[in-house]
Amino acid sequence: MSLRGRFILSHILPLLLILPLIGAALIYLLETQVLLQNLSTSLTQQAAIISAVANGRPEIWTNSDQARAFLAQINNQLESDITLLAPSGDFLATSETQPAAEIPTPDINALLANRRQVIITYRLDEQSATIFVPVTNVNQQLIGIVEVSDNLESVAGSFTPLSRFVLIVLLGGLAAGSLIGWILAIRLEKPIGGVTTAVADIAAGQRTDPIPETGTKETKELARSVNVLAARLRELEETRQRLLANLVHELGRPLGALKAAVNVLREGAGEDPALREELLEGMDNTISHMEPLLDDLTRLHGQILGNIAFNLQPVHLDVWLPPLLLPWRAAAQEKGLLWHSDIPQHLPAVTADPDRLAQAVGNLVSNAIKYTATGGSVVVSAGETDTDVWIEVKDTGLGIAPDEQARIFEAFYRSNRDRRFPQGLGLGLTIAKEIVVGQNGRLTLASTPGQGSAFTIHLPK
Repeated sequence: MSLRGRFILSHILPLLLILPLIGAALIYLLETQVLLQNLSTSLTQQAAIISAVANGRPEIWTNSDQARAFLAQINNQLESDITLLAPSGDFLATSETQPAAEIPTPDINALLANRRQVIITYRLDEQSATIFVPVTNVNQQLIGIVEVSDNLESVAGSFTPLSRFVLIVLLGGLAAGSLIGWILAIRLEKPIGGVTTAVADIAAGQRTDPIPETGTKETKELARSVNVLAARLRELEETRQRLLANLVHELGRPLGALKAAVNVLREGAGEDPALREELLEGMDNTISHMEPLLDDLTRLHGQILGNIAFNLQPVHLDVWLPPLLLPWRAAAQEKGLLWHSDIPQHLPAVTADPDRLAQAVGNLVSNAIKYTATGGSVVVSAGETDTDVWIEVKDTGLGIAPDEQARIFEAFYRSNRDRRFPQGLGLGLTIAKEIVVGQNGRLTLASTPGQGSAFTIHLPK
């Protein structure tokens, strides 16, 4: 059975069970508390009249023929079944054409006490009321018993419109409940069906549009989760494509240069010592330039596997940072950039891995130099707050657009603005952030397009 069918059945089935039970209970209450009570009241009145009439004819209580003659006289005036009994409870006469198989037995003691007796029978095969009224003489002695009985068939005509109304109400309620249940089932199934289709498309590798987040709170959350999942999968696919493109670009160019140098050497250039040395030096430099790319991929692989270990120890930034920045100052000045560093003395120590932290700072400074045009400036500064120590790398380069700032730390992500600097795989910021976060710190970014960027490492004291 489909999900929609199960929803419809789950909404309609309770109605199919509850409404008939309610109808049966309502009919039972009407029959027992209204119809049978009214019937017993009417029979009591009839029995009282018959008892009063029969009280003046004592002969009918001693002679069965007289009893039958008396019933013949009053039978046409009453619609109920009348039975006359002797004071002992023995049968004298009855107006029934076919006496009932089970005749209720009167309580003689109650009748002797001049109390009437009412017996109401309610079974599937019989719904009736029987009244026993004592007949006494002037001395208040019991001389006979009048039994008046009738069933609900005699008043069924007055109950028919009411039962028809109850039936119509129940059928109307069942139809309305079924319609509402069908509508609710469709409204529940529709968003879930959309999610199911989207998940099937994702599993098949097809691109899916965002699912409308409609329905209940749970279905909205489910649709939102599937939309996030689809977006993440698209991002992963784009990341994979960028990785392949970057690898082809970053590895293809140096490998092509190496192959060209090898071919030159094979063609006899190796006989010239100076040319051979120049080619070998160029090949060595090309391989050296490829090593950082492979190192970045190795580090990223280690982070994914979660097996990077940090050698944490106290690090005094005012002593540790200046020597670390010397090579980068030379690289910035070689490119024609203005370099400035502001490292206060007596900065508090932080608990960090100096080698890993040097890698994170180096990645930030390298990016600042790479993305700042000649004539710009790079500033490295440090300081402290009440809770942490910070290292800031600020440049006057291209800056980062607001819509890209949230993704700049993703692996392999490279802005379209970065295409003028095609080097690298887009892993530097990812690795820097992982190193800082792995040492209980955080890496923040403040950037304005066209005015530069400022990356700040925050480490707890």
